[in-house]
Amino acid sequence: MSVFTVTKNEAEAFKDFFPEDIYSNIGKENYYTLGAFDDEEFVAGVLQFFVGFDENKGTYSRICYLYVPEEFTDGDIAFLLMDEYKNVAFESGISENLVEVLDDSCVFVYASQAKELCEMDSIKAASGKNIYSISFIDNLEFIKIKKQVANGAELERKRFYEDEISSFYKAKDGCALLLVKKDAAENLVINFLGCDRLEITGKLKDLVSYSIKRAKDQYGEDKIIRIECKDFSEFYKVCGAIPEIQPFSISANS
Repeated sequence: MSVFTVTKNEAEAFKDFFPEDIYSNIGKENYYTLGAFDDEEFVAGVLQFFVGFDENKGTYSRICYLYVPEEFTDGDIAFLLMDEYKNVAFESGISENLVEVLDDSCVFVYASQAKELCEMDSIKAASGKNIYSISFIDNLEFIKIKKQVANGAELERKRFYEDEISSFYKAKDGCALLLVKKDAAENLVINFLGCDRLEITGKLKDLVSYSIKRAKDQYGEDKIIRIECKDFSEFYKVCGAIPEIQPFSISANS
């Protein structure tokens, strides 16, 4: 297994592994892209990060994108990519506390500013009907919905999630839930999306749209929102809700 930097000259060979906006960052100033090859020289994963400067914090790095194809999720691809990313960042002199790190069990990560997400057609077109923030319900009601939609996922208590940004749907036809946390850098992280019945899968798109728009209203258009998926079941739900962020290889087969 080898991990290396993807340059603009090599970008075409990796095009299938990125959504359009992330692919267009390859070769841009302050964006760095890593690729992993397996022993047979198949692409086993990609990671892109951004290096910026904040007058209050100094130089920092932020992960924009991580994708490990399903056939490689049994390996340590995410760990290897994350390890190389951290090595590059530390060797560049970025302070350890300003290098964004992720759970290396993730198979997919996408991060962008709220204003950019809100401009996506899928977000603009979705309906907010019967969607509310979890601030509208008490702990007992949250527990009931959580049990219905968790499907084996280990979800935390209501107080650990962003009350105004996390959202839910509950009606006679079923219920659905989207949960958002804050990370150490105060970024908003969407790390659960689910529903209790296949018939209301379309409501997941409405939840994502509601929460992203609410995040923009509550925190401003420049707020970073990150979407994390730890397995491909979660990944496909997210891609169904926001098809613009999925790798070209997935959208081409849809």
